Amino acid sequence: MERKRNSHTRRTLAVVSALLAAWAMSGCGSGSASDFVWGRTPSITPDGTKLVFCQNLSTPSDQLTTTVSVLDTGAIWTSAADGTSPLRLTPDGRGPDYYPTVSPDGQRIAFISSEDKQFDLWVERLDGSDRHKLTFDTAVDTMPCWSPDSRRIAFVSDRGGNTDIWMINLDGTGLQQVTSLPSDESGPAFSPDGNKIVFGTNRDRGNFDLWILDLVGGGLTQLTHKPEVKAKVSDGGPCWSPDGASVVFSRWDGHWEVYTIAADGTALTQLTSTVEHSGDPRYSSDGSTIYFTSSRTGWWQVWAMDANGANPRQVTGRN
Repeated sequence: MERKRNSHTRRTLAVVSALLAAWAMSGCGSGSASDFVWGRTPSITPDGTKLVFCQNLSTPSDQLTTTVSVLDTGAIWTSAADGTSPLRLTPDGRGPDYYPTVSPDGQRIAFISSEDKQFDLWVERLDGSDRHKLTFDTAVDTMPCWSPDSRRIAFVSDRGGNTDIWMINLDGTGLQQVTSLPSDESGPAFSPDGNKIVFGTNRDRGNFDLWILDLVGGGLTQLTHKPEVKAKVSDGGPCWSPDGASVVFSRWDGHWEVYTIAADGTALTQLTSTVEHSGDPRYSSDGSTIYFTSSRTGWWQVWAMDANGANPRQVTGRN
């Protein structure tokens, strides 16, 4: 039994290390609304009125150099789109909770919780009610994303012995493995029509790039490329634009910045350029705004900018 437990622990740490390399497992902290430092992995409701995000108390350097901030206590919060009227959804004594994402119909939040001492996929309503989990495996489940019809959730799991993309129905049925690759996969995101998934993987010579999987035909297409084997540049955390024309994502090249690329692999564009970190980008439902997180004020905060990178403005932690 001890040997099995140690094997699972090593496998869990390996998964966490791999996901960190592809902008994964963002750290979160706990605290009160009066003193905590906000927020990672923002998600905006379809009507554009409310933000959902993970609370964070770890410094940017903590999250890049240790796994402590990856596994410390996290909590899900909501606020108005401008960062006002914060409300904690994770109840006292529950969680830690990570990676909240709002369903396209605006009714529910999918998230990862280690409430039961393992990383499972959970869902709840937007007001925090009807909290329940969908997966029950001792594997590490993480990085959930909704299908456009809000009926399915894709996520990353090592339950098959490797970090692959899996999918499950909202009612907990229909668990299926989507990818079965010898590489590490991370950060899936559905195309607006639900027929494709873009995700991060290191299948090309050890480089973390974005690839697109055709869920209908099964074909794989590489979206971003590195000129060198095992280049020190990593892409991850993609999000498709509502019109399907482009993908916004995080790129590590000494520090994190936000980029976009056309869905056909052309027009790679850097949207943020600071000496600090920027990542976790997500489009608003109308495609006019990109919400992201940045450490440019010293700690991770939720920011917003126009879809072309103009007019960056801080949303959380302004007081």
